[in-house]
Amino acid sequence: MSADAADLTLVEILPLLERRLLSARELVVDCLRRIDLDEPAIRAFVTLTPELALEAARRADAARVAGAEVGPLAGVPVAMKDVFLTKDVLTTAGSQVLANYIPAEDAAVWEPLSAAGAGLLGKTTTHEFAYGTASSPTANPWDLRRTPGGSSGGSAAALAGRMVPIATGTDTGGSLRIPAAACGVCTLRSAQGRVSRYGAIPLSPTFDVAGPMARRMLDISVVMQVVAGFDSRDPGSLNEPVPVYPTDAPADLSGVRIGLPIDLLWKEVDESIANVCHQALRILVDRGAELVEIESPLVEGDALDTLRRVFDTINETEAHQVHDALVPHQHLYTPQVRERLLRGADISSEEYEEALQLRTRWALAWRRTMSVRRLRAIAHPTIDAPPPLIDATKPPRGPRIHSSVPWSVAGLPALSLPAGLDDRFLPVGLSLAGQPEHEAQLVGLGIAIDEELQSWRQSPPVRT
Repeated sequence: MSADAADLTLVEILPLLERRLLSARELVVDCLRRIDLDEPAIRAFVTLTPELALEAARRADAARVAGAEVGPLAGVPVAMKDVFLTKDVLTTAGSQVLANYIPAEDAAVWEPLSAAGAGLLGKTTTHEFAYGTASSPTANPWDLRRTPGGSSGGSAAALAGRMVPIATGTDTGGSLRIPAAACGVCTLRSAQGRVSRYGAIPLSPTFDVAGPMARRMLDISVVMQVVAGFDSRDPGSLNEPVPVYPTDAPADLSGVRIGLPIDLLWKEVDESIANVCHQALRILVDRGAELVEIESPLVEGDALDTLRRVFDTINETEAHQVHDALVPHQHLYTPQVRERLLRGADISSEEYEEALQLRTRWALAWRRTMSVRRLRAIAHPTIDAPPPLIDATKPPRGPRIHSSVPWSVAGLPALSLPAGLDDRFLPVGLSLAGQPEHEAQLVGLGIAIDEELQSWRQSPPVRT
C-alpha cells in the first residue's frame, strides 16, 4: 500500500492484514522508519527489538499466504512498558538498579499478546520503578519541551509519534491515564484484577493495574479482549467472565446519566482544558445522555486532602515493602525516587490499616452515589493543567495525580481519551470512570466520543 501504515490505527490495520492488502512486514518496516526519524528527539524507547517484531511479521505473513489460521494480532508490533518482564530482553524499570536485568520469563500481559501473534518492537521508558509522572528522558511529541507524563510516558509518546500501533502500561495513581492525556492517546485503567499483573515489577499492589494504550478507543476494546482474564499467578486476579468489549459506538444514549463532580475535579482546572472537555461531552448529550452536576461523597474533611493522604499512606508503605530487599543497592536509585521509597519506613501499621479502611469507605461511598443518582459514568478532565516543561536542572516533574487518584483509591475502572486540543494546541484528555460491572459500557461511551472526534487522524505538529 502507498500510505504509511504507521499512521493507521489497529482496527484499520487488522482487515488490511487479513485481506493481504498490507503485509505485516510492511507495517513493521513503516514503524521502524518512523522510529528512525523521530526517536532521537522523542526518546520513547529504552530497548528496541526490531528483529523480534520482524520475525513475528514473517511468521504471520507466511501463515496468511498458506491460508493457515493466525491469531487476532498476528504480525502487529507492540511496545511494552519497561516494567513488564520480557524473556531474554533487557528489563530495567527505568533504574540503574536493574540496568543489566535479563528476565527468564515473560509477564502475563505479554503472554496473550504473543500468543495472538503480536511481535515485540521494544521496551518503553518509565519514571524510575513507575514512581512518578515524568518518564525522563522522554519528550512529548506534541511539544518536545514538555514531559509526556508518566509513568507510562514512553508508551504514550511512542503511540503519539506513530512509532507503534499499540502499547502497554501500568497505572497506580494515574500512570496510564496521565500520559495518555498528555500525549493525546487512549487508555483504560480496567477494574482491579481484570488484567494480570504477574511479571510486572510492582509499586503498590493495592493500586497497581496493567493495561493497554492505543490511539483509538476501538483499539483498546480489541486489545482488552486479548489481555483480560483470570490468572491464578496474580493473587488479585478477577475470577469472572471477561466483559464483551464493544466494537462500535452506541447510537442511542437515552437514559444514560453522566455525573460531573464539580467540587472535586472541575474547580481548579485550566479554563481551556475544561472548555475542551465540556465540548467533547456534548457528543454524548447529542445522543441522548444527560449531564448531572454532583457533589462528591465526603469520607472525612476535605475529600481531595483525605484521598491524597489515603493514597500516599498505602502507596508509600507498599512501595517501601516492595523495595526493602533492594536496600543494599540504595545508592543506585535516583535521589528523587530513593526519598519517596524511604518515606514508607516512617508509616506505622496503624496508619496503614486506617488508610485501607478509609479506602474501602471511599469505594463504597462512590458506588452508593452512582447507584442512587443512577449514573453510568463520572466525567472530568484527566489532568487539570498542560504537561509541565522539562527542566533538566531539576528532578523530573510531571502532571499532578490530583484528578486520577480518586478512581485508583475507589478501585473503579477509568479511561482517558483525547477530547481535542486546547488553546496551546496541546491534546486534552477526558476521563470517564464507572463501576466494574459496567466497564464495557464505559468503553462504549469513550468510543462514542472518539469516533465522532477522530482525534487519531491528527498527528503531532512537531517533527524533527
